[in-house]
Amino acid sequence: MKPYLSKRQFLKNLTGVAVLSQTNLSDLIRLHEHLPAEKLAEDEQFWTKIREAYEVPKDFIHLENGYYSMTAKPVMQKYLAHIQAVNKVSSYYMRTRQFDDKMISRKKLADLLGCSFEELIITRNTTESLDTIIAGFDWKTGDEALMAEHDYGAMLDMFKLQAKRHGLTNKVISVPLHPKSDEEIVEVYEKAITPKTRLLMVCHLINITGQILPIKKSQKWRIVMG
Repeated sequence: MKPYLSKRQFLKNLTGVAVLSQTNLSDLIRLHEHLPAEKLAEDEQFWTKIREAYEVPKDFIHLENGYYSMTAKPVMQKYLAHIQAVNKVSSYYMRTRQFDDKMISRKKLADLLGCSFEELIITRNTTESLDTIIAGFDWKTGDEALMAEHDYGAMLDMFKLQAKRHGLTNKVISVPLHPKSDEEIVEVYEKAITPKTRLLMVCHLINITGQILPIKKSQKWRIVMG
């Protein structure tokens, strides 16, 4: 298996493969890929070129990309062309080529991420992905799952559903909103872990408050949970 990509490398590769393949922006990225992220973040000309790939609204500032992420113009053009091509042959495509096409996409994505395609599934969004993981555990009565009251609502709802179905115990902690240190947050989670804890959900960034949690400092939780 290939080493996992860093976030920066993943976004660069994904951009080159899917988003900017039909524009000169892929060349732009190659010209700047040697620059440190901090320096590139201040390059206004670079980001102006990136911005040109999107139809940005002029009557408001778009700050949210979680609920619905804006699609770049080259991607939208390819998407529309694909829909039109499928629409011409309708059910014939769905009963023949769709399966091969999905497998091609799956294998390309697996190669990009450095894993086997058998280890990867493509879902519609992050919510569906996390719900699939939560519901996919072989829960037993008395098992515990640990989460925070500030976690994303759809995930909390799925944990509640598993509790009704399998007798799962959900332990909900409260993340300090104004912690004195990162260790204070880590300790809150750590104290709630017991020998019955099978799954611990920790978000990197709380969507309600924007608070960033110290994920790197929580590595020892793996040891505590066994």
